[in-house]
Amino acid sequence: MNLFTFVENNADKLAMLMEKRSLSEEEAVELVLSILKAAGKPLTTREIEEETKKRLVQCPDKTPVFLNRLRLKGMIKGQLSPERRGWIWWVEK
Repeated sequence: MNLFTFVENNADKLAMLMEKRSLSEEEAVELVLSILKAAGKPLTTREIEEETKKRLVQCPDKTPVFLNRLRLKGMIKGQLSPERRGWIWWVEK
């Protein structure tokens, strides 16, 4: 069986595996904090969304809403950045 035939015969199973998994609140907090710490610099909302997409996961809410909630709880820092044309987010060391 060649690759094309395998994919054709298993399209439904592959699609299920490729679907984004919605994270729990706790998992999402851990993921966002780890992404920001690993970056070592402020990231835009879009950059954080790209990182979560790479992992095939999504935050419980829309990413901007979730990030703002973390900011209001004091877990991350965030501010509007005209230079980067959007909000940037970071963790203090």
